[in-house]
Amino acid sequence: MEFSKQYIIQAISVASNNLRLSSDRIEAVAILREHILLCENLEENIRKMKAKTELSKFAIKLWEAFQFTQSSSIDFLKISDIFKEHSHMLVMELSNLLDVATPEKLRQIFNSMNVREEISVNLGNGTIKTELPSNISIGIMEKTDEFESKETVERDELKEDLILGEIKGVNKFDFDDFEEVILKPISKLENLLKNITESNFTDEELLPYIKIMQKNAEFSEHIGFVVLAEMHTIFYTALLSIKDKKIAIDKNLIESLRACLIVIVAVVRGKDVNITNYLNKSENLGKFLNIN
Repeated sequence: MEFSKQYIIQAISVASNNLRLSSDRIEAVAILREHILLCENLEENIRKMKAKTELSKFAIKLWEAFQFTQSSSIDFLKISDIFKEHSHMLVMELSNLLDVATPEKLRQIFNSMNVREEISVNLGNGTIKTELPSNISIGIMEKTDEFESKETVERDELKEDLILGEIKGVNKFDFDDFEEVILKPISKLENLLKNITESNFTDEELLPYIKIMQKNAEFSEHIGFVVLAEMHTIFYTALLSIKDKKIAIDKNLIESLRACLIVIVAVVRGKDVNITNYLNKSENLGKFLNIN
């Protein structure tokens, strides 16, 4: 299933690169990619898309690509040519879809599908807070009851390496400046978390990062990435809490902040990994900070 998801997301990206995309169309493609990335049951999701008038023809093409990825006898010597064929046949239907489906319309359609999935957690209504909630008191985040075995921890470490390991040296991404702006601060934020862990920072040093994450939260919301907007909001609100001495710095807090970064990179780069655990950690931090 994960291979299928990656295959389809990349096919959509390649198809979109063959179109002249206005800002609204870029936003619509971003919403489409995000929806597919975060769905848990891709097969059921495509079936529901086929039942929607605006999405039906496009979803039929997605279904053909999905069926190919489910074959037990994939010829990997020919997969590149087949991928080109699938992405090419998506171009016209994607163009037709973008002609009739605005970003707002796509959101309405996906909301009407009413898919309740573990990975599509409710991260809020997308409202970007500019001030720290006044009712946050000094406290320590509590660990969830979820048991993390050694195997789970090791598997998550491999995911983190896969997601974050390619940030250095990356300059350009599919959706023009958006990905570059969002991913540019990630490496420095990783270093910041290390410094915070070691208490090797000043309050003044946090301010530039707070401003960057707040700006990128607003940028993400404007593009239509609600999840990205919320991850940035949670991150900079936590930094404000640290600066104002309203939250205790411990391992759980740092892991939750790092989970925000992992979700951001995974969503932007369309990484073929399950990020449910990181979404849950981030969401728990958001609840602790009273971000609604």
